[in-house]
Amino acid sequence: MKFKTIIQNIGANLLITILGLVGSIILARWLGPTQRGVFAAIILIPSILQYVVNIGLSAACVFFTALPAANRTVIWSTVFTFGFLQSIVGIGIGWFATTFYLRDFHTDSLILAHLHLLTIPFGLFGMYAQHILLGASLYKITNFLKCIVPAGYCVGIIILKLLNTLDIQHLVYLQLSVQFLHLILSLVLLYKNILHSLAYQYDGGMAKQMLHYGFKVWLGDISQLANARIDQFLIGFFLNSRDLGIYTIAVSAANFLSIFANAVEYVMLPVVASKTILHEKHQEIISYFNKYWLISILLHICFGISVFFLIPFIFGVQYADSVIICQILIVGSLFINAKNVLGGGIQGMGFPEVISIVEAIGMVISFIFSFLWIKNYGLIGVATAISLAYFSQFLGLIILSQRKGLSYKKLLFTSKNEIIDHLKWLKTFYQKPNNEYPTNGSS
Repeated sequence: MKFKTIIQNIGANLLITILGLVGSIILARWLGPTQRGVFAAIILIPSILQYVVNIGLSAACVFFTALPAANRTVIWSTVFTFGFLQSIVGIGIGWFATTFYLRDFHTDSLILAHLHLLTIPFGLFGMYAQHILLGASLYKITNFLKCIVPAGYCVGIIILKLLNTLDIQHLVYLQLSVQFLHLILSLVLLYKNILHSLAYQYDGGMAKQMLHYGFKVWLGDISQLANARIDQFLIGFFLNSRDLGIYTIAVSAANFLSIFANAVEYVMLPVVASKTILHEKHQEIISYFNKYWLISILLHICFGISVFFLIPFIFGVQYADSVIICQILIVGSLFINAKNVLGGGIQGMGFPEVISIVEAIGMVISFIFSFLWIKNYGLIGVATAISLAYFSQFLGLIILSQRKGLSYKKLLFTSKNEIIDHLKWLKTFYQKPNNEYPTNGSS
């Protein structure tokens, strides 16, 4: 297990989360629940469409770049071509979707939402460049790029507050600016470290392979996106902006523990994909997930207890209603984070359709129960429905992984000696000689 790389990714994800948390705290305290809800509604549709029109090509970038003897110039040329088409489609759909969704909001909010659609092309091209760098195992570079948007956003919010210009309009301008900065830096680093020239080598065969793989990932991504956004969409539609603001803070806090999961998944996919023997792929997945699962359970229990004090203290007493919502979502996050980690290994094996199946199951459950419970139980009903959907996804993936040769017993259960070994994995890492880790930029 590449402990050093995982630790570096945890560090990067921790920094990203802290920056995001600082920004979220500032907005929560200085905008208040109502204005915070309005801002969330403005950026909702553009942020969704950036991933909808992606059609799984970002995951395909990682997978095909990580393969032995991959032609990375062809891969970039392929996604570069699709990126233009996806941007046009995304902005077109987004224009009509935001007009409908924000029909009861002030006209200025609709104008800002239309302007925010520019984050679609900025995000797509930056995402493709970053994922090719990830597929090449250039973790230091990709960790740096991951920090650009949250760091720029956090610093920008503080500057706006100091200049007494912190409002929704300037927040939209700020998001556009940091997304554009991420795009430029991603392209510069991609050409400097991998491409080295402006050569364009589009290949129809590679395009078909990437689309075939990406589409299977995309089916799962769409379902995952629905699971992650259907709650906020329904709250914005059926409840009010204050409820959306309360729920947004609960989600932000509950997502804190995704730091660990994202770090493991980030490394796991290209590592598993680079293995050529199925048995080796199984060993890598079991090794990664086994350690992750035990530590994750402990972290979620401790964090679930602590949010009772943390949310009022950090975000303010006006968000006290977020506590119970957050605790319900933390239960769900235990399972969705585990699903994402295991799913990274399954994608590395070349079976992204398995993820799509469980995501589709979760999407159906989240939509049906959120819709049924939101009217009678409000935010608690929505949070419970989402957590139920997350558990169903994890359970479904465990069952389907068994059919791919991954024993659920080896994934979920360990002996006493193995538990002790897992809890000592950081100490074990520091006792390893440096030459056990890659030196070609992957550390």
